[in-house]
Amino acid sequence: MKYLFLATALFLSGCASQSIKEQVEDSLFEAATGKDYSRNPAHCERIKRQCAHQDYAQWNQKNGQIACACNS
Repeated sequence: MKYLFLATALFLSGCASQSIKEQVEDSLFEAATGKDYSRNPAHCERIKRQCAHQDYAQWNQKNGQIACACNS
């Protein structure tokens, strides 16, 4: 059972557009600030829709991908 979970986690992380390190950093940043934040462009549309006071920010990263945050 333990190996099944590990294999699934490795498979899913291989399909992600962010590295595991970036995913962990994003989660820690969200937990520390209480704000929605993502360096994954696929998540930005959801964050934009859910942003309560339309205090949404979007920017280009060094790697050319879009990052975003809801600052409310």
